[in-house]
Amino acid sequence: MFDLGKCKKRLSARARNEKHQLNISRKEALGIVAKELNQDPSSISAKKMISLFGLSAEELAESGVTYEILRSLDGLIT
Repeated sequence: MFDLGKCKKRLSARARNEKHQLNISRKEALGIVAKELNQDPSSISAKKMISLFGLSAEELAESGVTYEILRSLDGLIT
């Protein structure tokens, strides 16, 4: 499990949502993003978390995000 550095904590404080805690691990963020994208593929908060944590397409696919949703995020993920 990875702890967030100072910069990531500051960024997450700015981009946080009421639904999310300030200090979350990468694994928890991945679960939240996968759940939100499966419910709403155009979720803004999910896209912000993808950018914040630098989540890859492989990680998202392994967590259950469908191929179609991943293709719609081509410009955002690596």
